[in-house]
Parts: sequence; C-alpha cells; structure tokens
Amino acid sequence: MAFKSKSVKRFSIRGFLAAILHPFMTSPTDAPGVFTLGDSYNDVGDWHTLLLNNELSSQCELERMVFCKSTTRVQHEFLLLHFRHPTQHHAVAILVLDRTSRPDSTENHNGNGSSRSVGIGQSTVVSPSVSATPAHDSIFTTPNNGSAIESYITNRYGQHKHLCNLDFSASARPSAMQVSVLLCVLRKHSPTYHLWQYQCYWFAYTVWEALKSLFPGCRETLLSEGRSCFCGQEVRKAESVGVVCELYRAEWARFENAAEERRRVKEEEVHRLRMEGRAQRQPEVDEERRQREEAERKANEAERRADEAEREYEAELNRMRARMAELERHAE
Repeated sequence: MAFKSKSVKRFSIRGFLAAILHPFMTSPTDAPGVFTLGDSYNDVGDWHTLLLNNELSSQCELERMVFCKSTTRVQHEFLLLHFRHPTQHHAVAILVLDRTSRPDSTENHNGNGSSRSVGIGQSTVVSPSVSATPAHDSIFTTPNNGSAIESYITNRYGQHKHLCNLDFSASARPSAMQVSVLLCVLRKHSPTYHLWQYQCYWFAYTVWEALKSLFPGCRETLLSEGRSCFCGQEVRKAESVGVVCELYRAEWARFENAAEERRRVKEEEVHRLRMEGRAQRQPEVDEERRQREEAERKANEAERRADEAEREYEAELNRMRARMAELERHAE
C-alpha cells in the first residue's frame, strides 16, 4: 500500500526560545533617527545628516514598506518603513514618511510621545485653489512598543488602512542611507508642494515605485484598492519614477566616491600621525639602541678579557709544569 508523505514541521529550539523571549527583548536606542527612545521628527535633509553622523543608523536595512491611506475626509497617503537593526537582529523600527504643504505645527520635537494631530490642513488636499508652496517631506520614528504603534499612527492621521506591502529580498535591501539619498533626490527634484502634481500622492507613489525599481527582487502584496485616489477619483501626479531613479544612481555614485575619498584621507591621516609618533620617539629609540650596543660591547669586552685571562692561566700552568719536570730531572 502506498502512503502519502506528510510534511512534518520540525521543532526549533531557537524559534521556541525566540517566541518566548521576544516580549522581553528591549528595543535598542543606539541608532539615532531609526532606533530611538520614544519618537522623533526630522525633515528628510536633517535625517540624512543624522545618518551621516552615525554609522550604525546608516546601516539599518529596509525590510518592508507599507503604503497607507487615511480614510478621513483628507485621505492623506503616507508610508511606513520597517527597518531592521544591523546588529540586534530581533529589533525592527517603524518609521513614518510623508509629504505635506506646511510644517507640522503641532509636532512634538522633544520626543516625549505626547498627543498631536497630523497638522496637514484639509485645504492642502481638497482645495483646487492651493498654489505651489514649499514641500515638507518628513520622516519620524514611532514609539517602538508593539500595539502602541498603530494607536500612535491613528492619533496622528486618524482612521487609516494599509493598501499594500512591499517586502524586500534579504539580498537586496536598501540601507537607511540609501533611502535618505533617494529622499534628498526627490526633494531636489520637486521642492514645492503642488496640488495637481507634487502632492502626498506623488511623493508616496514615487518613493514606492523608485525603491521597487532600484532594488529588484522585492515582493508586492496588494491589500486594498485606492492608491493615488481621492473620493474614488484618481488624482493627477507627475510621472517622475524614471527620472528620479537616474538622479538617484548619479547621486549615490557621488556619495560613494565622496565616502571613499573620506576613507582615503582618514587612512592617510592615521599613517601621518603614526609616522609623526615614530619621529617624536626617534631620540628615545636611538638612545635605546645605543644602550643596547654599549651593553653588547661591554659584554664582548668582558668575554674577551675572560678568554685572555684563561689563556694566560693555561700558559702559566704549562710553565710551572715544565719547571717541575726540569727539577725532577736534575734530582735524578
């Protein structure tokens, strides 16, 4: 009788322990701008500078993006970025990224987690009379403690839904630094908020599609319809993905060249200081070598004198033996 094979799920001690210990693992706070205590708010340019000054922050990898849409009358669109810590692999931080037409006047910059509204202003989305104004592209961390994240985002944006997920391949995940360079490119490409082209819909869509194109192998999962739509109608937006990708590649190449130049300059400086240190110690080195040579000379001199003394002793002993033999012959 033939039996159908059944797949057996093997018991994993590591997985079991991870499931048990996960609630007790504290979230790291050693990567400013990504893993922090409480929440923090940054303009994308300031975020880029923050990452430049902390190697650990810049190495955090983007594991997943979530495309979100507010279901309130504003119907604002924003992204959730899931970054994994480069050394404490259990830790994932969720950052929120969006574009508005004015600064978040109610935003808390002190990171104490107090309640606040999104501060977008309904007219920036629904009024066709809005003219081009400076865009405010912002990224902020959430209080990274599980269920509090969703309530925190709801407190900021109101009721919302997840439209789709984008999971990056483990072999092709963008780093936080690469994401920040892309965001700076977008800011440079379109620094103004324009209702019919460069609004939050354009921003979320372009970031999403650009990262999907620049880091292939990712998996997109549709959860709900409604991207780039307002009250069921598609909102016009500039088609910038191809241009932005090209600008990113050029900017990233410049960034890597600059980083390589900084590494080279640093290595040269270390080498120079090392040589200067040797030069400053040269008199001491010379004195140590002179003392070693003097000690070696004295040791050689002492050994030479000892050899001479031994030879003289042997010679004197031989003379005494010869004299004794001569005396013995005369006595006979």
